[in-house]
Parts: sequence; structure tokens; C-alpha cells
Amino acid sequence: MVRKEFSSELEKLEIEIKLMASHVENSIEKSIHSLLEQDMDLADKVIAGDDIIDDMGAELEVLCINLIRRQAPLAGDLREIVSCMYVIEELERIGDYAEGIAILTKRIGIIPLPTDLVIIPQMSIKSIEMLRLSTETFLIKNPEDVKSRYKQLKSDHKKIGDLSKDVRSALIELMKKKPAEIERATYLLWVAHNLERITDRSINIAERSMFLVGN
Repeated sequence: MVRKEFSSELEKLEIEIKLMASHVENSIEKSIHSLLEQDMDLADKVIAGDDIIDDMGAELEVLCINLIRRQAPLAGDLREIVSCMYVIEELERIGDYAEGIAILTKRIGIIPLPTDLVIIPQMSIKSIEMLRLSTETFLIKNPEDVKSRYKQLKSDHKKIGDLSKDVRSALIELMKKKPAEIERATYLLWVAHNLERITDRSINIAERSMFLVGN
């Protein structure tokens, strides 16, 4: 009976983590859309919405602590709960990066963007895909599936690194040709940096999955 109750509460926790990840994905999508469309109202919504993500994280951490307190889990179960707390913190930080992109959008303003941003949307799509895959990887328990997904995420992470280098090269060249755009080009560099950091955090989540299944 006790074991059944623990499993039920752990399942509820995992569902809530998946919901939080979905909110974070949505925040990334909106932050990039606000940049591309120079939609300041949407940027404001992303910034305000980060408080919701923070609140979700705090509530889930309390849920984890209560689960430990009430159920007195064994070593393996405790490791899983602590890993959930780790993932919750990573998701909260990813939400901060999305908020950061929205703040940068506000600083860039509504003057036409200084360059074609084709690479940055590519990075955002891949970063969202990686976040989704890393969260799904954390929630599955099959070691072979986890290992396969981790390998895919590492490959995607390298692609993001290559795209980030392309963005830097293009924006540095822009700064040389148009010194008046140095400030806004620098903000765009930080947008790319935030997207790259999102994928770094996604890799962290996947590495926690590998730890859980013993790889």
C-alpha cells in the first residue's frame, strides 16, 4: 500500500515536470516570435510569464521535499526524487534564458533589425526540440532508449554549436560594416548565446537521465 502510494505521487510529480517543460517550451517560442516580429507586447508577456514558471518550480520542489518527508524513500527512490529536483532547477533556468531573450528584444526595439536572422530561428527550433527530447528522455526508464536519445541530443548539441559560430561570424562582420549597429548586433549575439545555453541545460537533463539508468 505504501509503495503504491509512493509510485502514484512520483507519477504525479513527473506529470507536473512535463507540464512545466511545456510552459518553458512555449516561453522560448514566444520570446523568439517577439524578436522576429518585434512584438513588444508579446515580449512583455514572456517576461511576466517567467514568474509563473518560477512559481511552478517552487511548488514542485515542495512536492519533492514532502515526498521525501512522508515516504522515507529507499536509496534508489531518493536518487530519483533528487534528480527530479535537479531537472526542475534546470527548467527554471531555461525559463530565465527565454525571459532574457524577451528583455533583449525590448532593448533592440522596433527599428528594423540590422540583419537577416535566419540562423537564430533555426537555433530556436532546435533548442526547443532538444528540450522536449531531453525531458522525455528523463521520464523514460529504459536504459537503451535513454542511451540512444542521449546520443541524438549530443549530436544536436554539436549542430547548435556550429550554428552559434555562424551567428557570431555574421554579426561580427555586420559590426565591421555598420558600426552604428554594434549595440543591437551585440544584443543579437546574446540572444544566440541564450539559445545555446538552453541546449546546454537540455544536455544536463539528459545526463541526469543517464545517471538514473546507470549509464
